[in-house]
Amino acid sequence: MTQFDVMRELYNDRSSWIDIKHYPSTVVCRRMLRLADFAAADPARWSSCRMAFEVSELSRPELAVARGISVRTLQRHLAQQELGDAGDFTETELDGESPEALRPLSIRFDAGNVSQTYRNSAALCTFAASQPERWRVIRLAYECPELSQAEIAAIHGISQTTVCRYLQPPQLQKDEEFHDIAFII
Repeated sequence: MTQFDVMRELYNDRSSWIDIKHYPSTVVCRRMLRLADFAAADPARWSSCRMAFEVSELSRPELAVARGISVRTLQRHLAQQELGDAGDFTETELDGESPEALRPLSIRFDAGNVSQTYRNSAALCTFAASQPERWRVIRLAYECPELSQAEIAAIHGISQTTVCRYLQPPQLQKDEEFHDIAFII
């Protein structure tokens, strides 16, 4: 799955997030994390991909102007990147019952009809893109809970105090006016 496949899936997910019973599936949540990893790896690329997804009516030259980059750079940013992992696929997808060829190729992004899953994912990816080092520390701490803060600090080449600060719960901004999000980081 590419970054755009994941964004389409998050946009189409209609989980309410009211309580744990109404959260997205584990597979969807894993894909959210992979998209956040993508955003942290290249914040400018994430911003270009998000803008292209959310404002699909703009041409490539118009997107480039809006982003303040060249069309050539934009084309590199929008190149599809494989984000999937075998663990991220549902049983039906692995059995071929829901092949990627049957997934919608495009959607018409409607800011008034954005799913809570997409909103939460956009907030997470924006956080990861704005603080990539912190995002990587958080991911490592959750993926490897047996690691001490000192070990995480050594792996990332930062102080233990910084790791401790990074592991404090971040305050993600709730976006009440989703269509007014600033696209450029």
